[in-house]
Amino acid sequence: MFACDIICFLDDNNVVQHFEFRSPTGTDNFQGMWSEYIGKPITSFLDIELNSNSGYANWKGTPFWFTKSENVMGSGFILFMTGGTNNSKIYEEAMDCISEGLQVFDRNGYLLFCNKESERIEKMDRTKIIGKHLLDIYELNEDYSTILNTIKNKVPVMNRCDYFKNKNGEMITTMNSGYPLFIDNQLIGAMVLVQDVSILEQYWTKANVFEKYLSEREVDRRSRKQKNYYTLKYYTFSDLIGENEGFVEAVNLSRNVALRDCAVLIYGETGTGKELFAQSIHSASNRKNKEFVAVNCAAIPESLIEGILFGTERGTFTGSSDRMGLFEQAEGGTLFLDEINSMDLHVQSKLLRVLQEKKFRRVGGLRDIECDVRILSSTNEDPLFCVENNKLRRDLYYRINTVTVNIPPLRQRLDDIERLTHYFIEKLSYRYSKQVKGASGEVINTFKSYDWPGNVRELLHVLEYAFNIMTGNRIELFHLPKYLQERRQEPSAILGPECKTALHFETLEQLMAEYEKKVIENTLKHCKYNVSKTAQVLGIKRQSLQYRIKKYGFKTTQ
Repeated sequence: MFACDIICFLDDNNVVQHFEFRSPTGTDNFQGMWSEYIGKPITSFLDIELNSNSGYANWKGTPFWFTKSENVMGSGFILFMTGGTNNSKIYEEAMDCISEGLQVFDRNGYLLFCNKESERIEKMDRTKIIGKHLLDIYELNEDYSTILNTIKNKVPVMNRCDYFKNKNGEMITTMNSGYPLFIDNQLIGAMVLVQDVSILEQYWTKANVFEKYLSEREVDRRSRKQKNYYTLKYYTFSDLIGENEGFVEAVNLSRNVALRDCAVLIYGETGTGKELFAQSIHSASNRKNKEFVAVNCAAIPESLIEGILFGTERGTFTGSSDRMGLFEQAEGGTLFLDEINSMDLHVQSKLLRVLQEKKFRRVGGLRDIECDVRILSSTNEDPLFCVENNKLRRDLYYRINTVTVNIPPLRQRLDDIERLTHYFIEKLSYRYSKQVKGASGEVINTFKSYDWPGNVRELLHVLEYAFNIMTGNRIELFHLPKYLQERRQEPSAILGPECKTALHFETLEQLMAEYEKKVIENTLKHCKYNVSKTAQVLGIKRQSLQYRIKKYGFKTTQ
């Protein structure tokens, strides 16, 4: 923006007759650029409301304050325009620092400014789009545009989810809030705040941090360590979803022992939620206001795990320093040893000593350190199998096995599949800013017929995959990963539970005929009644299928 005072003489038809420039800076530039406008209507190059005697005008993103008066020396009007001093560069730098996307449009829908976060979210170079109209930047319906509705109705449009295509043809999902901009009750444009999933996740994390801080300060403001104010909230028993009898039994047992400060061994396959159980026990215990420290024993090299658990003293080995171990970090709280069966037997013997004597030494240290830590541990294999195969010391097993919680795998919780699916869809809808209403019956049946080797974690990842590729508001079979779609097409999956009830027929011939009829009927539905495709899936000739279709009276498409 130039600091320039401009006097513009107009005739009765608002055509420019003459310019005068009164500013010591920018005069030459303006004279060169504006001389071409002489003889043209002022509205052809300046966004101005001539029905007002004063207000703001806009020239290529540069605002001017104008005052309009009659030309007492002749016909027409005179406009006095002042650009004023400019702090816009400072404001632009400041807006580039905020975590949300921000765009500013004039009242006709032309982009005046967008910050760096907006560039990132919408994957466009702002230098190539500033000055262009909104509909030239995005492929969207004018009636559904947040910013155009804000300008049209002159009222804010709040928290609106938009799904649109940018200039580069990429589909973008955002949550937008538009605000009209007024100066002296005159609409001069609008701004929009743009959020994507990453920004919403940042807010969720910040909210958890602040909630944790307020909760801990309220419980014991003076005794809490400051570092704990910034610790994220742990899972609780209310986060454990399921009504399966075996699962509910595991939850109730965990809830009962949470306050008893005893060692707990959690047994479950990978992905069943062992750490969720451990965090829930900690959250319901008397140690809930202290640290919860988790370590995956399978992910740490054998040469490092002892130092990580117990800490090190300076000079123990080359490059070593005085470093606190996990036992010291968890002092007064809970230490969760995940997949303890993967821990080296030598380290297991040292761990047993800590559990028995409530003290330990750092690696290379000479003094004992007292510790008050509750031990929760887990295995992804049967604990007794681990003992028999020398993966877990028998004496350590008896020490950590005061109570054993068995989490059933997902294949044994088929009655929880639908509940978990809807729970995860609700959570993912919030994370991805999508309004997904649920999953089709075909998807639920596919889930219930699958073995889920990755358990609940795999179910979550399958649904997250669907969220990343879907465009509608319901998850269908074709949104699932290929391995689940292909499995659904197997004959055993196509038969359906109806065939299992066919045993009431009197003869084997009747039973086989009904069985064949049901297989063909279900396969035809799956293949959208395409004869050739159905024959291919069933592995029979097309003529043979045509005979059976005629026999059972099915309708098809050729």
